[in-house]
Amino acid sequence: MPLFRGLSEGELAAIKSCLRERSFSKGEILFHEGAACERVFIVQSGRIKLYRTASSGREQILEMLGPGETCACNPGSLLWNCSTSAQASTACTVWFLSRDDYVRMVQTNSKLSHALNQLFADRLRCFSSLIEEVSLKDVKKRLIKFLLDMLAERAAKAKKPSLGGEKEETLYVPFTREEIAQRIGTARETVARNLYQLKRAKLIDIKPYQIIIRNKEGLEKLLL
Repeated sequence: MPLFRGLSEGELAAIKSCLRERSFSKGEILFHEGAACERVFIVQSGRIKLYRTASSGREQILEMLGPGETCACNPGSLLWNCSTSAQASTACTVWFLSRDDYVRMVQTNSKLSHALNQLFADRLRCFSSLIEEVSLKDVKKRLIKFLLDMLAERAAKAKKPSLGGEKEETLYVPFTREEIAQRIGTARETVARNLYQLKRAKLIDIKPYQIIIRNKEGLEKLLL
């Protein structure tokens, strides 16, 4: 887990003693935007979406958290209210860490503090990219970038470059059309329509829970 990477066995044992495990069914809410933040969670299994809701009722997904990832926020904040809502996108199990234990650990452990700073930096970069996409790019470009980012992330985890040109690559997509729409700031029907437009252009193919990238270079050109 990135947050605990580099800690000693003794430090990990101290953290473990403070963790409380809980499971959630798909669709259950872990916390609501604006509620007092009493604890942070770390995902053990499953997926959780962090989102905000506009006055119109439309949801904007800010992050999708998977195993090993956390909602951890700034322990130095005086007004500790949740800036997002969290909902289980699948059945999931999480570890909870109380606010007091979390603050104490971050303030007394420099390695944990450094890991948290890196997490904040990555989150800020992600949010900056999301703001740029939603405000400056049209829906088709947002969708293409979403797919290419997933492809790049998969390649990074596999520690090998993704291929360009006409080489086909299978992208496993764990998100529903609705979740993709909420992530890129549009409607589910618009996502479906643009996916099929890309399919007709022979840039991608669509299968259940999979998108086949048939022409990565062609997709990249549409972003220019």
